[in-house]
Amino acid sequence: MLLIFLFLFLLNLIIFFKISKLSKILNIYDIPDNKLKLHKKNVPIIGGIILAFNFSILFFYQIFFLNDFISIDLNKLNFVEVVISLLFIFGFFVLGLCDDKINLSPNKKLFYSIILILLAIFFNENLAVKMMSISFIENKIFFENYSIFFTIFCFLILVNALNFYDGINGQSCLIFIISFSFLLIKSDMHYFYIISIILILFIFFLNISNKIFLGDGGIYLLSIILSSSLIYEHNIQKNIIFADEIFFLLLLPGFDLLRLTLKRLLSLKNPFFGDRDHIHHLLINKYSLKVSNSILFLTSITPIILFSVFNLNFFLVFFIFLSIYVFLIKYLKSND
Repeated sequence: MLLIFLFLFLLNLIIFFKISKLSKILNIYDIPDNKLKLHKKNVPIIGGIILAFNFSILFFYQIFFLNDFISIDLNKLNFVEVVISLLFIFGFFVLGLCDDKINLSPNKKLFYSIILILLAIFFNENLAVKMMSISFIENKIFFENYSIFFTIFCFLILVNALNFYDGINGQSCLIFIISFSFLLIKSDMHYFYIISIILILFIFFLNISNKIFLGDGGIYLLSIILSSSLIYEHNIQKNIIFADEIFFLLLLPGFDLLRLTLKRLLSLKNPFFGDRDHIHHLLINKYSLKVSNSILFLTSITPIILFSVFNLNFFLVFFIFLSIYVFLIKYLKSND
């Protein structure tokens, strides 16, 4: 682990000092439009490319030196399953990168996403959600013939919720840091999650200083790694006992997605076209970036801490979160 850590440290040190030159070579920028994108200058969307490069090295090291692949034991996999898993992860990264570069339509992104998920679970059944344990239901829920459909639903919801949630500098990195820290505590794959958190912290530092954006490529890449790991830890390893924990871990981005989707549908608007009514936009309209991210961070970690650490009842935790969320939205909107 020390060897790969030192190598990645030196690699990212070089990237840090050459970030301007690297941005010009890759030539992928987020251009302000004075509507949804209010930053002052063109910002490179290369966070995902930097992460993909780092994770490629990390996966190579795990496969050939540690006989391990992310959260999946290679002893139980054949070569095809390993290749498909890698194609699945980096396929989503390429999809996001294409969206960063040429702005794909929502229908095309949905179509390609479903194809990638279907191919992945067809060749690697470890990625399929076959059952679920819920704290307030005595027996486990087995999906059997509906496993494929539920798996597609889970991946799409998680990826899109986190993509919708990406709106201000540092915000997405924080939710991924919280999620991978949760996995670090729950899993035996400590070194992988430690390195993942360090890599995301590096991108967070560059993002918060407005040097780069994570972009859809970065969001998609991290979302697929995260969702695959969560499925594995719950379905295969049983390190995550209840699916409730996953629900509370990603409740803020998921709930904000649900609120905005329903609001747009009720207003007869396309739910895929953005606006500035996300919780992060409402916060940044009133507070500084630091305060906005602090509020989002505290709101994100509250439900998972109440449920997993203090062992509060599912419905009580959800009621507390809902109260906080509704209060924030009403307060922020009343002070526009």
